[in-house]
Amino acid sequence: MSGQVEQRPAAAGGSTIGRSGGQEKFRVMALAAGILLLVGVYFGLRSTSSDTGTLLPFQVLMRDLVAADQAMFTTLKQVLVDAEATRAATGRWPDAPALTNLPTATPGATSAPPVAYRWELQQQGVIAHYVGRPIGDDASPAWLIAIKEPEPGVPTDTAPNDEEHHRLPDGTVLHVSVWTHRFGGQLDPAFVAAPEAAGWTQVLIAPLNPLAQPFDPVPSPTK
Repeated sequence: MSGQVEQRPAAAGGSTIGRSGGQEKFRVMALAAGILLLVGVYFGLRSTSSDTGTLLPFQVLMRDLVAADQAMFTTLKQVLVDAEATRAATGRWPDAPALTNLPTATPGATSAPPVAYRWELQQQGVIAHYVGRPIGDDASPAWLIAIKEPEPGVPTDTAPNDEEHHRLPDGTVLHVSVWTHRFGGQLDPAFVAAPEAAGWTQVLIAPLNPLAQPFDPVPSPTK
């Protein structure tokens, strides 16, 4: 009869199209969850490796310092660049007073009163240190910019430029670092060739890549 709509019973088990679409959606969601899990594992492993895997016992990351020490570290990194520019132009490391941006007090806004600092240049052989000690405050940290030039006759260092390796325009590769020491007002003012052996802590922006560090083999004993 015209005007009547033919109704057909649904197939047992529901629509094939609906069932197929649901299965496809489930597979896509499972795949996405698997990808997210792999990405999470990857970044977790990378974070663990980069945060602790290449830090030595005497090293710390800048981000883990208090705000005042972070500000001091940032300032000293710029001081190092300025000192290198003078060394490249004159062949000598400038005396501390010549580096006008060496902080005479704790830089940055802090809740505590700024601590005054006295700086000096110490040199021994190919090593130059800019040492800053707190004035009248034994508990505040001391700071150190350490610079080591290559020993005469040693082959040119091929390490890429990074936090510990700076290259002057003439190709001279410097080993540079910034250090801090608690209770800086109590330190012996004598020159220290190896800060890590005297209780100093090296501050880094990021962990060092062990693959980029030079390998110094232990010489075999002479027979």
